[in-house]
Amino acid sequence: MVLNVNSATVGASAATEEGISSEIAAATSAAAAALVAVMPMGADIDSVEFAAALNAAGASYVGTAGEHLANRGLFAGSQNLAAATYTATDAISNTALAL
Repeated sequence: MVLNVNSATVGASAATEEGISSEIAAATSAAAAALVAVMPMGADIDSVEFAAALNAAGASYVGTAGEHLANRGLFAGSQNLAAATYTATDAISNTALAL
C-alpha cells in the first residue's frame, strides 16, 4: 500500500483547526459571564429556580465547549505530528534509496 501524503496540506489543516479552536475559546469566554451569571427576575421561588436552571444550562454549555476546544487542540496536535512523521519518513526513505 502506497501512501502519498502532502505534509503541507496536513499542516494547513492543523493550522485551520487551531484557528477554529481560538475562535471557540474567544466566543466561549465572551459568553461565559452571561451564561452562568443569570440573576432571578424576582424574589419568588419560581424566579430563583428558573435562574438556577439557566445558570446550570450555561455552565453545561461552557463545559461542553471547553471539552470540544480541547479535542480540537488535540486533533491539531496529532495532525502536526503526522505531518512531521511523514516528512521524516520520506527523508529517511529517500536517503536509503540513494545509497
